[in-house]
Amino acid sequence: MSSIDERIKRELEAESLDIYKIIGETGDLTEMFHATLKGSTGTEVKIVLGITMLALVGLVACIWQFWTATDISGQIFWGVWSLLSGITMLSFEIWAWMEINRASTMRAITRLELAIRDKGASLD
Repeated sequence: MSSIDERIKRELEAESLDIYKIIGETGDLTEMFHATLKGSTGTEVKIVLGITMLALVGLVACIWQFWTATDISGQIFWGVWSLLSGITMLSFEIWAWMEINRASTMRAITRLELAIRDKGASLD
């Protein structure tokens, strides 16, 4: 029974390697990130990453102002702005990760489509 399992596993791995050669994806996180930047929503991802960097700079500035504030009302003001800029930054980061995940899922679906097409062609 294990020989059949091993044979199936080898066959699936061989098919996956063929598909990876066609698609050119190894699943590396940096490769997925760069593929997302080059994809159809690359411009939007770049804009969101720029806004995220601005939110990070704003967060650091707000935290600095919070620590250097001399009165309680100033600390409350800068504390609230720190929270808002942190939430904004995290929201944009989550969106960027979701976009990377969407692009990766689309590539996986494409791999499956190619595998099904190739299997159908080999049956004919």
